[in-house]
This record gives sequence, C-alpha cells and structure tokens, in this order.
Amino acid sequence: MSVKGFDIAIAGGGVIGLALARALAGEGARIAVIDAAEAGEGAIPPASHAAAGMLAPSFEYGELPEALSKALYHFGARGLSLWGEYAAALEEETGLSIDYRPHGMLAIAYGENDKTPLEEQAAMVSALGGAAEMISGDAARAMEPALSDAVIAALHAPKDAQVDPRRLMKALKASLAQKGAPIFAMRLARIEKDGEGHRLVSAGGDHVEADRVVLAAGAVSGLAPQGLVYPVKGEAMAVALEDGLLTRVVRAPGAYLCPKAGGRLVIGATEEIGREDLKVEPAAVAGLQANAAKAVPPLGRAAELERWAGLRPGTPDGAPILGLDGEGRYLALGHYRNGILHAPAAAEAMAALVLGRETPVDIAPFGLGRF
Repeated sequence: MSVKGFDIAIAGGGVIGLALARALAGEGARIAVIDAAEAGEGAIPPASHAAAGMLAPSFEYGELPEALSKALYHFGARGLSLWGEYAAALEEETGLSIDYRPHGMLAIAYGENDKTPLEEQAAMVSALGGAAEMISGDAARAMEPALSDAVIAALHAPKDAQVDPRRLMKALKASLAQKGAPIFAMRLARIEKDGEGHRLVSAGGDHVEADRVVLAAGAVSGLAPQGLVYPVKGEAMAVALEDGLLTRVVRAPGAYLCPKAGGRLVIGATEEIGREDLKVEPAAVAGLQANAAKAVPPLGRAAELERWAGLRPGTPDGAPILGLDGEGRYLALGHYRNGILHAPAAAEAMAALVLGRETPVDIAPFGLGRF
C-alpha cells in the first residue's frame, strides 16, 4: 500500500492524535491518522481506551520543578475549561453521547496523614487560581451519602469533571469519518524524510506520504525521540453500580471511583513503571476493590463487570512533550495520566503550531529542549 497526498499525517490513534486530527481536519487540512492499535493481533490498545476519564487538573501536578508544575497545572486547567463546549460540540456533530459529567470531585481522608497532603494540595490549587476547598467528613457525606463514616475530611474540587474515554474515542473516530480523514491500521517501523515531506513506513513496506508529520504515538511505539516516552502500566476494573450510589468521582487512598452511564463504576488504578504487558494481576484488582469498599462500603458486594490493564505514556518528569524536534517533526507525546484532560488544549495548541499560528496557551515549557 502506498498512499500520498496528505497535508499532515499523525502517528498515533489515541485521544491526543484523534483530537488533533479532528481540529486540523476542521481547518480544511487533508489528514491521515496512523493507528498501530488497529493493526491486528498483538496490537497494544491506546492508553485512552484503558483510562477512567477524570478531568482533574486539581490533582495532577505537584511533584515537579515549580515552573513546570505551574505550567502543567495551567495547561490542564485550560483543557478542563474547554471540555464543556468540546463535549457538546462533539456530541452534536456525531450524535453520540460521551457521558461528560461536570459534577466535581472529592478526594477523601481517613486521618491526619491523609488530610495534610490534601490541605497542601488545596492551598496550591487555590494559589494558582483554581477551585479547591477542604470540607469536613460530614459535608462530604452530605454530597455522597454512601461514603464511609471513617472519612474525616475531603478536598472538594467543584469544577473538575469526567468523561467516558471509550465513548469519546468512538465519537472522535466518527467525527474523522465524517470529515473524510482516514485512519490507517499500521505499525510504523520508521519515518523518513522525503524531499520536503515525510514517508511513514510500516514493517511490511506499506507507507503513507504527507507534507508534515505529528508524533502522537503511545508508550511502546518506539517513535519518541531519545526514548523519552516509556510505559507505566496501570490495572483497573469496573463493577456494577447501584442506582444513585455515587454521583461524582471520589478519590480515596489506594483507589479512585468513577461512576459511568449504564450502571458501571470504574475503579482504578495501579502504577508500575516499565512493564509492557497487559496481564491483570488478581491481587492488584482485589486491592483496588478493597480500597474502594473502604471508601464506599456497599462496593464490597458489587459484582465485577470487567478488569483490564493499559500502558500510560510516561516521561522523565511527568509532563508532556509538545513542539518540534530537530528533524522537522511535530511532537504531541507523553501525556501520562492526563491525555483525556489535555486533549482539547493539546489539539488547539498543536493545530495552531502546525498551521503556523500563535498558540492560545504557552507550550514552550513542554518542549523537547528541557531534557
């Protein structure tokens, strides 16, 4: 197979690649997406498929140098601010629900050792202009009556939200189909310069040619410069959710709980750096459900619906890699736990960069040069 004539080829069929493809196709660019996850037996699903879909900038930063930490928070906050309109537009465009829920989030504490870090987190978020407050255990139970009596306090992030990643991925693919942007099922072996353009070549010799190329591939693609993106394995599960038991995301020590449409609750997630397998360890799932039941006791009897593992694309400092490399390729890599949160902001910023416009948010802190 040899396919030519594209303005931009995006290597990566996860949420970042698909969201960017949608943004660029909406600008009239001829777009191709290369998706290794669709390339047959042994393919690794994108991290987006395994994610819980939390949109929570209030919790996803802090263990970084101060300047990068602030940049990551503001980038996540930009993503969150876009999500309401983004979800509505995507649903209207495709006719598909993505189960966007702007109901806020609670992070609970059982004792002072849990409470103190949450107080520090709330103070940092507030100092950066975000919405976060500490509330009592009773106030948390007023919001979520199923919470354990052992909860003494909680960080309430009222503007945080969530979405269903699997529904989101389906809708993004439907949007690209409507826009005539093809998705090619290929495992790329290399990307070659071809005059002023690029040739993306599979192990079998198939190739796609485009004027510009964006690397938005996952943790095990081997395409990231200098090997800077690596897998962080995570295991999760879903259980049957009693009607009305939870209305918002609850983050507990050792588990997060994300209620979804259709009577489903996602419980996640473990973290293990460097593992590239998708085997789910029974002990890991048992630990997740036990931690969930400590937070919400009725979950101890909830029926399991599914268990799975995914590979998050980690980076050495936990922040994404956005911008250009030294070979004229655009980079949208390494979003770790935040690909769903970042997707609208990454799509608008990278689309502007690729099209030669000023980016609406500063992505310089996430450039390759920081390494």
